[in-house]
Amino acid sequence: MDDTDETVAWVRAHGPAPLPLDGWDNASTWGWDERTGSLYANLRRNTENPIGTPSIRIRQDEFTATIRYPETLAQHIAMAVGCNPWQALTALLEMDAKERHGHQPLQNATDSDAATVVTMTHGHDLRWPPEETG
Repeated sequence: MDDTDETVAWVRAHGPAPLPLDGWDNASTWGWDERTGSLYANLRRNTENPIGTPSIRIRQDEFTATIRYPETLAQHIAMAVGCNPWQALTALLEMDAKERHGHQPLQNATDSDAATVVTMTHGHDLRWPPEETG
């Protein structure tokens, strides 16, 4: 199971999670819709009534394909609210990281913060140059 699978599994198990995206963090949520088998987001500006219908609803419907990855949901959110996709993805994963790993995630990520991450696990080797198989 990779990080994306773990994130979807976490939100399925815990239900809707807050979306701490600047300007939208008072009442916006995201989660998993079992009926459609898709991630979704309900977005409300901080200036809106937190009880009423969300001003932006991102979900699987006749115009939007099933959303199975947080990265895809983050792109939909970024387009809808006019923010950087990295900021939207960081906001999506913030609660997940706190709950699953017990540490603080990156704050205020920007596109210049992108980097390569290598995770080594027990029992795997990384060889360079790669051996040719014949």
